Amino acid sequence: MTNSSPQSPPQPPDGGWGWMVVVGGFIVSGCTAGIFRSLGVFFLPFSRQFQASSSETAWVTSILMSVMFFLSPVGTALASTIGFRPTIMIGGVLSAAGYIISGFATRMFHLYLGIGCLTGLGYALTLSPIMAIVGQYFTKRRAMANSLTMLGSSITSMSFPPLFQFLMDEYGLKGALLIIGGFMLNMVVAGALIRPLEAFKDKKVQNGPKKPGDNDLDDSEVVPETVTTKKCSAAAMNFLKTFWAQMDFKVIRIPAVALFLTSLFLVSFGVIVPPLYIVPRAKYLQIEDYTAASLLSVISIADMVSRLAVGAIPENQKFGRFDQYGLSLCLLGITNLLSPLAKTYPALVAYAIAQGVFYGAFVPTSLTCLAELVGPKRLPSAIGILMSVQGFASLSGPPFAGWLFDKTKSYDATFIQAGAGFLLAGLLPFLLRLRKKQPADTTEEQTDTPHTVKGETDILLVSARESTV
Repeated sequence: MTNSSPQSPPQPPDGGWGWMVVVGGFIVSGCTAGIFRSLGVFFLPFSRQFQASSSETAWVTSILMSVMFFLSPVGTALASTIGFRPTIMIGGVLSAAGYIISGFATRMFHLYLGIGCLTGLGYALTLSPIMAIVGQYFTKRRAMANSLTMLGSSITSMSFPPLFQFLMDEYGLKGALLIIGGFMLNMVVAGALIRPLEAFKDKKVQNGPKKPGDNDLDDSEVVPETVTTKKCSAAAMNFLKTFWAQMDFKVIRIPAVALFLTSLFLVSFGVIVPPLYIVPRAKYLQIEDYTAASLLSVISIADMVSRLAVGAIPENQKFGRFDQYGLSLCLLGITNLLSPLAKTYPALVAYAIAQGVFYGAFVPTSLTCLAELVGPKRLPSAIGILMSVQGFASLSGPPFAGWLFDKTKSYDATFIQAGAGFLLAGLLPFLLRLRKKQPADTTEEQTDTPHTVKGETDILLVSARESTV
């Protein structure tokens, strides 16, 4: 072996142990996005248990979502510093602890700290790192690997709503939260499946071959304390540099990016409203508990089918990704604006199908459009800003929708608010279509070689897709 080979980027094996990493990603996406999208089942039980208004109850989900988005760059930077395996395992423990602590809550504020802050931090340390490590293991089969990874969230979001309702009926709210906390510990097992590529292993072997009798205690006696301190300082500096590289706010100065981020802010402001309030609205219309919970499963099934269908659509010069993004959001907005007309279970099922189809059509295009606007070099910065925008919008959107219900005593206003935001967000990209005729915004990115651009885009889009779940 040569000493230079470990310094070069490891070559993705496109298989082998990478499929076990995909299994870990499947578990992580199911425990994070799948459970998160099923929390609408707990909305009314939380409200009744702690005698809280809809606005106060909605803060639980909004804090969870905003903390996850805000700290996702921290999770990626930490994984790059101390390793993906320990970061994901720590995130799994924190996520489980949030639900378990919330099981003993006596006030709504305890849910804010438990499910909101602690579980949100755990999600941030697991979801983005697992997508990044999957991208390192695959090149030619990367699309398949990511599809299988995200399939976990689709399957769990179909099956968990009725299961959560069953757990509450059998074990009560406290028992259901404790069981979910135990289920979250599966992410620790998923983290244990993660291991670095062979190049990293070779580097460890070359940097310090040990004798058979050596152990950690002997190393600590030989290595001076100053060397350990320097290593810790270097790791801390590496973490800060990696984190700050993802938060270059200069990218907002590009007018097209600022307009596109405004569109995504409007989407994020109302994106959690339909899955969060559809079950309470169904129960408000005197629909039975399990039947109401099944509406979340219908949304998830339609969402998954739509994502697969959209991914199979080839590129079209006359109807590009920006057009697809805008049209899907406009249809999503119209669907929610018309949702007050759905007052029976069949009508709610029709609404849930339309909600899932149009949402599933929007998600795959959002990051593709962003990458088109900023180019590969600026994409990490744009992703960091995007997560901050989504975090801020998610923090305020659900409580505002709950406040509308508290004032009007009807869930119609909450869905109309979300629909208006979706519709306006869908109209903005048609202005970007005009901006695309002006190449000034992305000319700096053309200095990259084709090989560099392709390589960066392939890697960055893998970790980027997670920010939109």
